[in-house]
Amino acid sequence: MRATVVYFSGCAANYVDPDVGRAAIRVLERNSLVVSYPRQRCCGMPQLAHGKLKGAEDRARFNVASLARAPGDIVTTCTSCALMFKHYYPRLLGTAEAEAVSSRTYDLGEYLVLLQQKDRLDTSFQAISGSFLYHAPCHLKSLGAGLVERRLRLLGQIPGISIAHVDRGCCGFAGGFGVIRQNRALSLQIGTGLFEALRQTNGCRAVTECPGCKLQIEGEAGIPVIHPVQLLQQAYCL
Repeated sequence: MRATVVYFSGCAANYVDPDVGRAAIRVLERNSLVVSYPRQRCCGMPQLAHGKLKGAEDRARFNVASLARAPGDIVTTCTSCALMFKHYYPRLLGTAEAEAVSSRTYDLGEYLVLLQQKDRLDTSFQAISGSFLYHAPCHLKSLGAGLVERRLRLLGQIPGISIAHVDRGCCGFAGGFGVIRQNRALSLQIGTGLFEALRQTNGCRAVTECPGCKLQIEGEAGIPVIHPVQLLQQAYCL
């Protein structure tokens, strides 16, 4: 019997970049998982980042009530959503349901690494030619030590790929901070080191999980950005 996994898309995959959501579902299904998609709303990170606690709590309450009834592990392609579920929902709500949802939630990259550790991940990857530069979102780093290195090792198993970690700090988007007009100049200043490092590359593409980082990098470094799951989708020829 195939196990079920719950996919939480987040606003970016749902409304802005649906190819990321499609890639996630195809990769999970390739690994013999049944993907469910229960009712869900914005994780609440934008509201929390701007001090709107009531709005964040309302979204947390809705998502916890919906996902608590859905069987299986919960995975998301957005590291900000994962951080909200795992760390902030129990603090915002203080309920056993929120704790239970938190304990079942995984960033997708983390989940795929866990599948591989259990010898349940299909690693029959086809070759991908190209050089890629990986930017680790701040919210991913907040989820725990070792997550970045483990997913880079997984991606490095794709034949023909060249992938390197560009460790130059925050992009400056900072969970929505960078889209506020009065913050824009400081946001770009924060990301200067990252943008300069990426501009100096020749023909490389950037890879990151965070949709905010993607917007910043594409807009300021001028290079295309894809989600890691889209690399895996290509490697599976899906």
